[in-house]
Amino acid sequence: MTIRLWLLLFLLTSSLSEAQASTLERFQQQAASLQLQHEPYWHALLHYKKHRLNTQRVRSEILDDDFFLAPDGRTNPASELQATLAAMFQDINEDSNQHASCRFIARTHWLEKKLTGLAEVRPRSACTLFEQWAEPEYLDSVSLVFASGYLGNPASFYGHILLKLNSSNPVKTHLQHQSLNYGAAVPDQENPFAYIIKGLFGGYQSTFSYGEFYKNSLTYGEHELRDLWEYQLNLTDDEVLQLTYHAWELIGRHHTYYFLKENCAFRMAQLLELIIDARLKPDLQPWAMPISVFHAVSGIEHQGQPLIRAIKLHPSRQHRFYQKYKQLNAVQQQAVAAIIHHDFRVQNFLEPLPSAEQQAQVLEALFDYVEFADLGEPEAIQQKKQGLLQARLMLPVLPPAPFPQPEQFPHQSTRPSMWQLQASHKSDKFIPGVRFRAAYYDLLTAQTGQPPFSALGMFDVTLAREEQRFVIQQFELLRIEQMNLSTTGLPADSGFAWKVALGYRSLTRHCSDCRHLYAEGGLGKAIRFQEYGIVYAMLDGRLHPAGEQLNLVSAVGRLGAIVDIHPGWRSQLEFGWSSYAQSGHQSYGWYRWHNRFGQSPDWDIRLSLGTTQDATQWTLSYSRYW
Repeated sequence: MTIRLWLLLFLLTSSLSEAQASTLERFQQQAASLQLQHEPYWHALLHYKKHRLNTQRVRSEILDDDFFLAPDGRTNPASELQATLAAMFQDINEDSNQHASCRFIARTHWLEKKLTGLAEVRPRSACTLFEQWAEPEYLDSVSLVFASGYLGNPASFYGHILLKLNSSNPVKTHLQHQSLNYGAAVPDQENPFAYIIKGLFGGYQSTFSYGEFYKNSLTYGEHELRDLWEYQLNLTDDEVLQLTYHAWELIGRHHTYYFLKENCAFRMAQLLELIIDARLKPDLQPWAMPISVFHAVSGIEHQGQPLIRAIKLHPSRQHRFYQKYKQLNAVQQQAVAAIIHHDFRVQNFLEPLPSAEQQAQVLEALFDYVEFADLGEPEAIQQKKQGLLQARLMLPVLPPAPFPQPEQFPHQSTRPSMWQLQASHKSDKFIPGVRFRAAYYDLLTAQTGQPPFSALGMFDVTLAREEQRFVIQQFELLRIEQMNLSTTGLPADSGFAWKVALGYRSLTRHCSDCRHLYAEGGLGKAIRFQEYGIVYAMLDGRLHPAGEQLNLVSAVGRLGAIVDIHPGWRSQLEFGWSSYAQSGHQSYGWYRWHNRFGQSPDWDIRLSLGTTQDATQWTLSYSRYW
C-alpha cells in the first residue's frame, strides 16, 4: 500500500477501540484473501474501466473525488475496498446520513454478503434520507421507460431512457413513484454548433438526477409531446434492492458525456447489467442507442422467465387528444372544429348535442387540444382554458375511459443499424453493391414509437462495383425527413413537411462518376389518406461546390405517395423534376418506386425501380438489422 493509504487508514482507525481495530483488520484480511478487489461486481460498483493498452490498469469513469474513500481509489480497487471497510467501522456522528454505510449503501450490502459476520458487528446507522427517498418497504418493481424520439433537439433524436422505481405504497399514484434520469449539463442558450461539437467530443459533464415520475411525464409527455413506454422488469426483491442501492450512490455523480456512445442508453444499460447477467450495451460499437437496450431486454430470459413482465404506454398529451377525438362521433367532431374556429365560444355549438355526456366529451377533447396546440400568448391560452373549464363544471362527471394499449411496441420495430446487400441492373450491366447505415430508420422502415412516415439516418454509405472497381456510390452523413401529418384536420394539428440532408453523391443526370458534396433542405406539405398512406409535395434546394458544368445551387421538385399495402409491404412512388441554375446541365424529370417487404425487426427485402443517368435501374436488396 502507498504511504498516503497507510496514513488514511491510520486516521480512520485511530478513533476505533482496540477491539474494533482488531475486528476491522480481520475483515480486511478476509477481503484480501478472497480477492474481492478483483470481483467484477466491485468493479461495476466503482465504475472501473480497463485501460485500452494495459488491461491490468483501471480507472473509474466517475469524476467526483468524494465518490472515493481512498486517495488512489479512482485507480486502485484494492485500496478503495480497504478504505471502504475502514470507513464502515467509523463512529456515527450527529448526521448518520454522512456515514459511509449510508453514502455507499450498495457497497456496504455487497460486502456484508461476502464477509461472514460483518453485518452483525459493524456500527449500524439510520439512513433516513435513503429511506425517505426509496421507501424500501414499499419497493415493488423496476421499470425501464423509453421516451420516443424528439426531432426538436439533436440529443433526443433517438429517444431517451429513464429508470422508474415502482412503489406499492397505497397513498401514491404511479406519477409519484421515484425515477432516475441521466443527461448532459448544457448551459442555457448554448450555441447549436458548440452543442454538437462538445456533445460529440466530451465537452460536457453529465449526471444522474432523480425526481417523481410526474416531472418526466410533464417534460416529455406534456411539453415535448413524446409517448412514454414503460417496460416493467421481472426482478426478484433482492435485485430490486440492489439496483436501488446503487442508483442512490449515483445520484449527483458526474461522468464525461459523449453524444454517440456514453449517453443515457449506455449508462442505464450499465446500471441494469449490475444485476442481469447479459450484455445490454455495445462494447466495440462506437455508438449506443436507447431503442437497442429495449431490443436487448426483450430477448432475455431471467430467473427462468422473460425479463419483461409488462409493457404500458403513457400517451403524450397529443396522443391522448387524438384518441379522444377518434372516439367522438361525426357531430361531436364538427362541434370541436366549430368551437376552435370561433375562438372557443362554446355555448352555441354544445347545445345541438343531444346529451350532457356528449357535451362533456367534446370539452375534454378540447382541453387536450389546447395543451398541445400553439394557440398564441400564454394569457390567451389561459383565457381559452378558463372558458372551457367554466363550461365543463356545468356538466356531470364522466367515468374514466381507459386508454387502449397498442398492439405494437417499440422493441418490435426494426433494429436501428443496417447492413444491406444489393444487386442492381442498369444498361445491360449487373452492379453488385453493399450498404451500411449506422442509424436509424427511413421512410419505408416499420417503426413504433417514432413520428409516422418520417426518416432519420446517420452515416449511410453505399459501395458499388462499377468498371471493375468499388466506388462510393453515395454517402449521407445525416438525413432527416418529417412529414408533420395532420390526424384530425384541425388548425395547429399539422405543419410543413421538411427535410435536411448532408452527403456526397452524383447530382447530375449524365455523369454517374461526377459525385459532389452537398447540403440539402426541403419544404412542402403532406396529407394523410385513410390510415394507410400519405401523399406529399416537396421542393428541395441544394448547395454544392460550383464546377465547370455545375453551379452552386440546384433544386428538385417532388410529388410522391407512401402506402402500406399490407403489414409486410410498404411502397413509395415518387416523381420529380431536377433543375440546375445557370449551368450546362439540362433540367429533367425522373421517377422512383421503392418497396419494402417483411415485418421482422431483423431483416427485410427491398425492390426499387427508377430512372438514373438516362437509364432505367432496378435494385434488389436484402437488409440485415441489428
